[in-house]
Amino acid sequence: MSFDGEITYHEQDAYPTSATKQTADESVRLRQAQEYARYMVQRELGYQTLQPRLTPEWLPYALGSVFGLSFDAFEDRFGHYAQQYHSALRPTIDPVIELPDEDAPVGGITYRADVFLGLDFEAYLDDPAAASPVDAVAGITDAYALYEVLSEELSDRITDDAAAIKEVSALDLQYQRRASDGRVEEPVVGERSYTSEGPPDAQLQMTPPQTSIESTLTTEIIQGLVCHHLQCQVRDAYLRLGLEPPEPFRVLGQGLAEQTMHYQHADCYPEYHLTDADIEGYRQPGVETGALGVGEIEPGSELSSLSTRLKRALFGG
Repeated sequence: MSFDGEITYHEQDAYPTSATKQTADESVRLRQAQEYARYMVQRELGYQTLQPRLTPEWLPYALGSVFGLSFDAFEDRFGHYAQQYHSALRPTIDPVIELPDEDAPVGGITYRADVFLGLDFEAYLDDPAAASPVDAVAGITDAYALYEVLSEELSDRITDDAAAIKEVSALDLQYQRRASDGRVEEPVVGERSYTSEGPPDAQLQMTPPQTSIESTLTTEIIQGLVCHHLQCQVRDAYLRLGLEPPEPFRVLGQGLAEQTMHYQHADCYPEYHLTDADIEGYRQPGVETGALGVGEIEPGSELSSLSTRLKRALFGG
């Protein structure tokens, strides 16, 4: 491996080296080994070999930043993303980006937007242990409490003149279609344009819900869905390295789009993306989204009827 994280070869005899000869499980195991090697180079030597948005100890700051927004600020930053998601639920709402007409069936639709934080990733590269918020949330299993602590950890590291979220890019739409020769293509519609320098600290990759509703989703519900999505992304950032995530992030639902594909097709993974999966040690979504940001969750309270009815569809189950 070179210092930029490029792996020129992987010395092992267990699996075929040609990707075309590997099973889905073999491909996953090899990728885990390669990504874990990059991760250790980054942690031990301070070379950036993983993107910030795939670094498991860095990604929680994006979750804390979204939770820390007031509802108005969330609407200002993520309004275009919320509208795109909402349009999939209610046909009367115009989408920001239209899915083009295709002759062949399409699937794997993902709404993507990049998030840039007011933090410097160099701080993590200089001292990963000191820059990580993971120890501060050890043992927390309540989602609201987790989000609150991560928001506080982020606030402690942000300078007075910096915004927690520096910029959210425009969104694009990626989908899959079957080409005439049988290959799976992944066209992209739109462009994730932005002005910030450097790689994003997170990338939203939510999929359209498989339902429609008459009522309007409130801003706080969509904000809660984004928080849960990022919590699942942290889980996936560990799993893609072959590591079990810390307890606060052992939650079910859709996170990183690439990992969701592995969960669907590789037998070595349980179905982490399904909110009703039965996986020991993993929890279903459990935040009363209407109480996000106002601290009104009562211990043992039931989810609202809207959240109950839509949980599986909205969270990706």
